[in-house]
Amino acid sequence: MPEKKIRSSNIELLRIVAMLMIIVYHILIHCINVQLINTSSIEKLQNGWFNNPTYYNELLFLELLMPLGLVGNAIFVMISGYFMAEREIDILKVSKKLLSQLVFAGTTLVLVSAIFIYKNTDISTTENLFSYIRIQYINKMSWFVGYYLIIILIAFMWLNSFLSKLDQKKYLGFLVTLLAISQLSWSGSLLDSLATGMRTVFIGLFLYAMGGYMKKYNPFEKVRGYVFIVIIVATNILIGISYHNTVIGKIQTYYYNTDTLKLPPADFIQSVPKFENYSFVVVILGICIFELFLRIKMPSLKIINAIAQATFMIYLIHDNGFVYSIWLTRDWITVLYNDFHQFVKELCICALAVFGLGLVIYAIYIILTILLKKTRFLYMKE
Repeated sequence: MPEKKIRSSNIELLRIVAMLMIIVYHILIHCINVQLINTSSIEKLQNGWFNNPTYYNELLFLELLMPLGLVGNAIFVMISGYFMAEREIDILKVSKKLLSQLVFAGTTLVLVSAIFIYKNTDISTTENLFSYIRIQYINKMSWFVGYYLIIILIAFMWLNSFLSKLDQKKYLGFLVTLLAISQLSWSGSLLDSLATGMRTVFIGLFLYAMGGYMKKYNPFEKVRGYVFIVIIVATNILIGISYHNTVIGKIQTYYYNTDTLKLPPADFIQSVPKFENYSFVVVILGICIFELFLRIKMPSLKIINAIAQATFMIYLIHDNGFVYSIWLTRDWITVLYNDFHQFVKELCICALAVFGLGLVIYAIYIILTILLKKTRFLYMKE
């Protein structure tokens, strides 16, 4: 009887951290940022506290959070490459896992939406508008699912076999080439002109192959751990400087338009610049965080391993318009403006609550799956 595979709890812990990063990012991008820049939301909530031509450190904090979710996505792909690049991929198992959890999450959201409507007896109120989920939404849920499966499919059909034939130098050359094609402006634009999202697929293939390269060759073995921390800090400093440059430029343009061109004063809408999945910032942060977690020495902990298995379901349960609309019932901007520490506290509590809810739903999914198998509900008796 083959030995049961022992999971690396440092990597499983990284899955949990990456998922929390993604939840915080989604709260930021689909809720806080909307309340910051959407004029109808500002008018409704009367929370245009930051709509002045002034530099705010609170918004710098939001900008530093902006890469989090994309780095989390990158980490998940690298983890897959780390474990799968050197072995045969069970594409049936991967596809069944994605589809079964996708359908269960979609069905759960439809039922919860119905309960929400039932509990909200006064449907004529317009105080809070919720984006209720319908069954057709299953085909539109979380873009990351399809992105991830495309990468695994390419690895199954070609990439794993190709990588196994490369020596270290050629493997590194392949990695650098993939990265360069995705980073350079013209080649990146060419990829997306061939097919929307192709540039993101290329960076996904790079991250998958990078995970495999780190497992096979351990290229950073002789690099001191604090170097990666310094790189992370330096990258965030550059993000901060870049944001400062952007805001000051917008403020100068605002005063130029009103003072020099004599244009009528307009609302100064603050914005927090976004990153792309193929951004060099995302790649650098993802690799550094991944390497740091690889260096953590810890025993295999069942509780960590079990929680980490729920991350995909948690992704599906929270990444949808219904949950976004619930988040939008909170006036995040006023809290951020009046009490920064309270804002950070509420953001952390919200992320942990979403994670916990997804964990419960995953547990229900596992229990139902076990019951169906034991009762042979899905199969005819022999």
